[in-house]
Amino acid sequence: MRLPLSAAAICCALASTPGMSDATRPRTHFPTRPEQPAPSNRVEPDVDRPLAWLIAAQNDDGSWGDGARSQAPDVATTSLAGIALLRVGHTGSRGEFQASTRRALQYVIAAVERAPADQIAVQGPGTLPQRKLGRNIDTFVAAQFLSEALPTLPHELAGPASAALANCVRRIERAQTADGSFAKDGWAPLLSSAFAANGLHAAATAGAAVDGKKLARADANLMGKYDERTKSFDLSDSAGVPLYSAAASAIASARVQEAKPGSEEASREMQRKAKAVAAGAGEQLSNDRLLRGYGTYGGEEHVSYMMTAEAKAIAGGGEFAEWSKQMRLRLASIQREDGTWRGDHCITSTTFCTAASLITLAVQPRTSGRPA
Repeated sequence: MRLPLSAAAICCALASTPGMSDATRPRTHFPTRPEQPAPSNRVEPDVDRPLAWLIAAQNDDGSWGDGARSQAPDVATTSLAGIALLRVGHTGSRGEFQASTRRALQYVIAAVERAPADQIAVQGPGTLPQRKLGRNIDTFVAAQFLSEALPTLPHELAGPASAALANCVRRIERAQTADGSFAKDGWAPLLSSAFAANGLHAAATAGAAVDGKKLARADANLMGKYDERTKSFDLSDSAGVPLYSAAASAIASARVQEAKPGSEEASREMQRKAKAVAAGAGEQLSNDRLLRGYGTYGGEEHVSYMMTAEAKAIAGGGEFAEWSKQMRLRLASIQREDGTWRGDHCITSTTFCTAASLITLAVQPRTSGRPA
């Protein structure tokens, strides 16, 4: 049942209060919807200015927080910004801003190393990404950043990065529940589970030891949000927003269809389900109404576009080209005058939204598309 607007506003404010424990924080799927910003007349997004802003916004220790030179940085935001640098060509050893990527990596490695071994989290509580995507989101995104950076690193950083990645994998695997999910807290925990699955898959690709059964269970859980009979999505863990479920289901199904023969994910039933999800989610993710997500653009919308871009890239061909054209126009229309993107609800962080959008724009289709 949708809460009355006044009650929803109160619950959203409480859900954003630092220091409030998950046990005492009220759960609601309906924060207030802010006024929609006036659209710009751009037809193609600019990537040079947001990249320049991202570099200037980084702290001296390699971290990022909400805005420029933030005094409250966090691992999740830093990792997402680091992934953005990697994707646009500034790796651990190449590119004009490779030093920025290495500093971000060193910040994340240090955070993982000092995190208590008995915890899943590698970041203290109370950050904005945690309040919206769950307490352990930093660990999940850190695993993906470490994984993607690892092959590009000079020798002196590769060892510490590899150890930190193995550390994150152990934490993520401990976080998985019996149903295959990784998070039940935050405003949209399904997106957190999607990030956890992304992190494990990226780690496996980077050569880290990852339990194949846990990978399969993670993707089965995400694909299970799509009901083949009703052609709709379970919205219980996605803040009531179909976009988040569709994006998480789509990236999982795309990965499963690429699974190596003989792996847990290559089973006949997993492949059958993946094809059904790809067809259903793929069609819906081209629908403008669904792509509007919550109705305004928050960080949750931006990371959903990022995950959808990855899924469409695996499909390749005309499906990716048409969706990419539509998405580039959408991102151009909401890009701010300084080149950045900022959320209008929930994850409002300029750094978080700008990084996610740069990743979306950097995704390229696979040359051969997904297997038949």
